[in-house]
Amino acid sequence: MDSFNFRLQPVLEHRRRLENRAKQELARAKTAERQAREVLTSMETAFGNGQSDMADARRAEIDASEVAVYQRYLNRLKQDIAEQGDIVTTLHVHSEQRRSEVIDGMKARKVVEKLKERQYREHQIEVNRNDQKQVDEFATTRYNRLKGQTGAKQA
Repeated sequence: MDSFNFRLQPVLEHRRRLENRAKQELARAKTAERQAREVLTSMETAFGNGQSDMADARRAEIDASEVAVYQRYLNRLKQDIAEQGDIVTTLHVHSEQRRSEVIDGMKARKVVEKLKERQYREHQIEVNRNDQKQVDEFATTRYNRLKGQTGAKQA
């Protein structure tokens, strides 16, 4: 009864692997979300610059066809911004789902780890109990032997 053997060690290892996989998926989801946000930010910047350019063009009294081109560009950019906003929202939801999976994985792993710790403590108590029993038996045997020797000398 020297070594501790946790029967559910394969389960614990499996849960650790699942947790690590969930963490990797979360990292990929967060990266995709960050990249989509960067694209959205650049589109919004381009839209702001386009509006500024159009205002400058109106002041410069350019012809109506150029204003129409600016307007079509800005309308298309506005539509692209809305679509990119939807993509960012979807990726954010996906990231939050992955975060939830990581948390669930951590909880599942911790449950098995706590069970392992409890069983290890129980194992240690049993080992200590057996050690104490052996010490007691040794002391009793020695006492009886010494008692027998002193009794033989008295007789």
